[in-house]
Amino acid sequence: MSRDGSVDLDLGGETYRFRLAIGDLEALQEETGVGAAEHLHRLYVGESACFRHLRAILRTGLIGGGMAVPAAHAVARGLDERPLVSLMAAASLVVAAALEGADDEPMPHRASKDHGPPLPDGKMPFRTFYEAAAAMQLPNADMRAMSLWQFAAYVAGWNRAQNPDEPDPLSDQEEVALWEFLISSPEAQI
Repeated sequence: MSRDGSVDLDLGGETYRFRLAIGDLEALQEETGVGAAEHLHRLYVGESACFRHLRAILRTGLIGGGMAVPAAHAVARGLDERPLVSLMAAASLVVAAALEGADDEPMPHRASKDHGPPLPDGKMPFRTFYEAAAAMQLPNADMRAMSLWQFAAYVAGWNRAQNPDEPDPLSDQEEVALWEFLISSPEAQI
């Protein structure tokens, strides 16, 4: 996995670069009607995954990874002859790379603002990306070219610049430790 959301995978004896930036995730969601997290879940549990979606994930990932559109379509047409399990594994890794980012560094802290109820089928609310980009005066094309990790880092940096004196939020471990202390501390008992 990488900060730019790319992953290099072998597909039928050739190594290809796959990447799903924000714009690619949006296009994939529009084509399949399913969000990236839901695709990953379906591939992981092996239910409701369909070949049309596998092809769309891999084709979109190839285009996002820099392959010309006609070449990506040609590779996608050749997927019919590949074993389904290997395609599911490849598609899982492509989506996971897009959602996870760098192995050595966690996703930058995301704002916890409530943006309404979750969308069906794991769809992502892309409106919030456009709203954040507008607030930061980030051109839409630049935002759409970023990986989720890159965009989250951009937002975190922008937020820090707006409020330089605001303390960093608690990490997950610090929050758990605080709750454990509060629960076990006799002074904290109500």
